[in-house]
Amino acid sequence: MKKSFLVTVSNDYEQLTGIEFVCSFFKQLSEHQITLLHICRLDAVDANKSLLQMWDNPDERVTGKPTIGAKKALNKAVEMLSKSEMSVDQMITKTFAERFGKVKDILNEGQSGLYDAIILGKRASYTLQWFFERAADETANEVIRDSALTTPIWICPLPEIGRKNVLVCIDGSEGSLRGVDHAGYILSQQDQHAITLFHVEDGSGFDDAKVFGQAKEILREHNIGDDRITTESTWGINIASTITDYAEKKGYAAIAIGVEGSDEGLLKRINFGSLTSNLITQAEKVTVWCAP
Repeated sequence: MKKSFLVTVSNDYEQLTGIEFVCSFFKQLSEHQITLLHICRLDAVDANKSLLQMWDNPDERVTGKPTIGAKKALNKAVEMLSKSEMSVDQMITKTFAERFGKVKDILNEGQSGLYDAIILGKRASYTLQWFFERAADETANEVIRDSALTTPIWICPLPEIGRKNVLVCIDGSEGSLRGVDHAGYILSQQDQHAITLFHVEDGSGFDDAKVFGQAKEILREHNIGDDRITTESTWGINIASTITDYAEKKGYAAIAIGVEGSDEGLLKRINFGSLTSNLITQAEKVTVWCAP
């Protein structure tokens, strides 16, 4: 089945971390549709004036009228995708002026386009930003907290080429099982990646056999064979640090997590919003997949 991704692109063509991630993560094993989204903030007082000149004659792939700065970033993104091993069946570029605020604009496009994931880059420095009004991690956090969120969000830091596999965090809640389902769907035809079902113990009596069994059944429904699935439980006081430390040390490409958990789930009890925020902040080379 064709996967459809919405990738946000800023004027900063040196920080296309979302594009870098998809180029390094996917192989030519399934078809993909990529929509590059640029939201132009023309009233930004800190913007480079030369980047705000309008691109007079965008080609037929581009909807809207982007700036010169956006042109550079979009052209580089297209070049990166064309040189990657990722099979892109269709590429669309959308650009428009900010309407309801960056967060709402991204969510509105995500809902209207029926995307399988919204992919946000994460800038390494506050000084490199003008696309987002806040630091990238704060923007991502606001998107995650928004009640209109119905599409999985991927937050991409600085991807490291060669990383593989996905660490799927589970706690027995319905939310965490949605994270399992999202990972299974994305990886169904990407057999170069394996999945580790990961649980951080806190002494609450987690039923490993039951919950890992449920998660494995979900993955099997996406044609993920048992040879691609492993399980791991470990003890940890700081949940986010335990997850990111394990993922960084083992070289995982992504961490998958459910945004909302049940009252019985560990992630819900410790305030899931805080956990998600900490994961986004602490992840350095690992992309965080947040499934609502």
